[in-house]
Amino acid sequence: MEAGQGPESPPRLPPIGTQPARPRITAKPAPRSGGLTLGKLVMGTIALLVLAYFIGKQRSRTSTPAEPEVEASTPASAPARAPQARSDPTILRGEKSTTLSTVDDARMQVIEQGRALRIEGGVGARFATDLQAQLDANPGLQRIDITSGGGYANPGLEAARMIRRRNLIVRVHSHCASMCVALWAAAAQRQLEPDAVIGLHAWNAQCEAMPSPQREECRYQIQFATAHDSSYSAWLRDAGFNQRLLDLQTGTASENIALLTAPQLWANGVDFSAVDHSGAAMSRADVEQFLALRAR
Repeated sequence: MEAGQGPESPPRLPPIGTQPARPRITAKPAPRSGGLTLGKLVMGTIALLVLAYFIGKQRSRTSTPAEPEVEASTPASAPARAPQARSDPTILRGEKSTTLSTVDDARMQVIEQGRALRIEGGVGARFATDLQAQLDANPGLQRIDITSGGGYANPGLEAARMIRRRNLIVRVHSHCASMCVALWAAAAQRQLEPDAVIGLHAWNAQCEAMPSPQREECRYQIQFATAHDSSYSAWLRDAGFNQRLLDLQTGTASENIALLTAPQLWANGVDFSAVDHSGAAMSRADVEQFLALRAR
């Protein structure tokens, strides 16, 4: 997703991908013709997402956040947009929030005798620092297994650069949304477990929800937003995200989230491989069969 590390660290930007509170959703996917329906594929993953996507994030109201952050959301009772074709996403809809929330730092644990790093939680303010410490302490690391709803832009983009420099594999377990997608897209190899989902949306700095002088500082930082958007889009393009998915990311409001399953990502040209929970390779037919059986 990111075109490479520049000579200087980017300016302190508003973060993306703070997680909303546990949603109430009513999804009514429209079936496609044939035996396996998109409804089954999506609904088989939605339950997992609802249980896992927002776990580990405790919203806390504050007038002095560590960084300006993305607008949090609480999904409304309106139903998600029904997919019309296999490659259409499911949209979890939320409500704009006027309060600010912080992103907790993810938990990181070395597994598989130092060959893999398990990451669970948000891309918090210390994410890049913590990741660098793990890479330094474990030179044999080859893979990152991640479950994350996203977080702050600066540490996320810096972590993406680390992943690219080390040629790491990134495997998504359960979900990877917003800023987390940069980490996945930056990997030398991208892996996705069959029931995992990728989540895209635009970011919103929520400047007007901040007290002065943070509000004025946030407005100033917005001037550098194009640099952030350029880096994020570059990582996505590098991973094979087509223009349709890039438009989906920028066109999905920050309070919503567009969910994409493995078959939907493949249908839009994203370059990745599917693996089961033990790491064994799965074909596209294997993934569809797995999701169909799980949805029964």
